[in-house]
Amino acid sequence: MLPSQMVKSLIGKTIRVEMKGEESELVGKLEGVDEYMNLYLTNAFEYKDGKKLRNLGEIVLRGNNIILIQPYE
Repeated sequence: MLPSQMVKSLIGKTIRVEMKGEESELVGKLEGVDEYMNLYLTNAFEYKDGKKLRNLGEIVLRGNNIILIQPYE
């Protein structure tokens, strides 16, 4: 399975995202993804060391700043 297909299969599910240059991670429901791997998340939260820092709500993440995308349990 190609990486883009893998990410598209996660639409509608909660995911965890790590970004370049950030110590925190983002968790939210993946609502959409485009050909540049830009992600649209809803109900997003920022976590650091397992602790919730803040509620971000709806956000768009630029694909070239994403390091890791994985399902969140």
